[in-house]
Amino acid sequence: FFNQLEQLSARPDDSTLRQGVLGSAVALTDQFGAMAGQFSQIRTGLDAQIDGVVREIGPITQQIATLNAAIQRSEVRGVDANDLRDQRDQLINELSDRVGIRVIDQDQGQTTILLGGVALVVGNQAAEIKSSIDSQGNAVIKVAGSDDPIAISGGTLGGLLQVRNQALPGFEDRLNAIASELIQRLDALHATGLGLNGPMTAVSGERAVRNVTVPLASANLAISPQAGSLFVSVTELATGKRRMKEVAIDPQVQSLADVATAISSVGNLQAIADTQTGTLKIFAAAGYAFDFAGRLEPSPSTAGITGSTVPTIGGAYTGAKNDTFTFSVVGSGTIGVTPNLKLEVKNSAGSIVSSLDIGQGYEPGSALLVADGVTVRLAAGSANNVDTFSAQVVSNADTAGILPALGVNSFFTGHDASDIRVRDALISNPSQLAASGTGQPGDGSNLRRMAAVRDLPILGSSTQTFSQAYVAMVGDVGQRVQALDQRETNQNAFAQNLEAQQQSVSGVDPNEELVKMIEFQRAFQMASRYINTVNDTLADLFRLI
Repeated sequence: FFNQLEQLSARPDDSTLRQGVLGSAVALTDQFGAMAGQFSQIRTGLDAQIDGVVREIGPITQQIATLNAAIQRSEVRGVDANDLRDQRDQLINELSDRVGIRVIDQDQGQTTILLGGVALVVGNQAAEIKSSIDSQGNAVIKVAGSDDPIAISGGTLGGLLQVRNQALPGFEDRLNAIASELIQRLDALHATGLGLNGPMTAVSGERAVRNVTVPLASANLAISPQAGSLFVSVTELATGKRRMKEVAIDPQVQSLADVATAISSVGNLQAIADTQTGTLKIFAAAGYAFDFAGRLEPSPSTAGITGSTVPTIGGAYTGAKNDTFTFSVVGSGTIGVTPNLKLEVKNSAGSIVSSLDIGQGYEPGSALLVADGVTVRLAAGSANNVDTFSAQVVSNADTAGILPALGVNSFFTGHDASDIRVRDALISNPSQLAASGTGQPGDGSNLRRMAAVRDLPILGSSTQTFSQAYVAMVGDVGQRVQALDQRETNQNAFAQNLEAQQQSVSGVDPNEELVKMIEFQRAFQMASRYINTVNDTLADLFRLI
């Protein structure tokens, strides 16, 4: 996608390349959507597995409770209940496979089982547990009739919950962060550019607010605006005359309706906060068009000029920040004639930006470079020492971020990986792709700004580019899988060792039992021989008698 942007920036009028940019953008958004869909499928699968494990736990705890009662009845009568105890131990083992529990032996052969500090089995009573989704979207386990979630750890259920509530959302958030930053960065640049047809006569926002009368900070916007300025330029189509006005934006106090009113005050514009859709719509008056490119206003106000010369501002501002250049005539005389006649330019901080010679030797009407791509021309005529005029120079026409927040002239719609899409108006009319920053034919400066986003460290606490953030996410998944594989191997070995120790105490050793059987056999044989001997002796004695 970024490669396509770079190619189009060299030939911004090429319709085939424009289609290529939009095609690659659609493929990119489709891939984001596919990955988000896979996350959703994994979550649905985990929810089903969690429900399944919870349903398996219920019958096991009921059987343990039943065996508790049976063991108590037997042992109260003085009858050993070893078989019943073995059955209960087997059920407890099965339960511990599914969830981490704590087993407490009680009097009269009873066993109490705790789950996360909550009694799951007490005597002949077993609590019923259920799974649900809380207000934060997490899967939780609760005892039926209680609103308090149980702290689950260990077993199959603990593993499923850990993945469902922690690991999966963590990686999903990282994917959404990549998509959200891409949307916000490119939409901000696209909104302040110009398409092939120049300024717009109408535009409608793509991102809605919940209520057009509440402050924007509370309007549930996915992309949050901030306090700043929006520079709106209005062009008279018949004459090409353009003027620019700064609109103050404060989302803490201004609603969408307030922003619409402020934009309408620019003149020859009507902005509407649509109560049905919750979006901003802007329309130009007949014969006018508007844009948010922050282009230099060619004809500054001459209210501060007492002479007959007329200034014209030109070029394209390339500075890093918004500023105001103030032009002051030093000396009095005729433009291009009077020696040592100067034009001094200062920025808003009062520092001298440049000092231009407009006296003898200057050709009236020729362009003089001021600074950062800005030029000035002075027509033939007189100028006096008190003459001044000013020009706003704009690097960022939307310091408030209100355009991407409301989706005005955006490149994308949506706000994260699940719903990112290319705006339909661009797909149906590629000429609206805002390639230009100046409106001049062949200008691809806005595309170059968009392409440069690829290399900006804007993710991972401003340390990673888009590609680096994605590679890091994939790498973290691989490392986690590898670590868990090793941990599983170690845990299995440990479990086998514990089982062997348990069997050495409670299990049957065939060799030992065989020795015992032989001992019993020999004792039986000796007893039999003794009886035979006594019997034979008594028989002989009887015959003698």
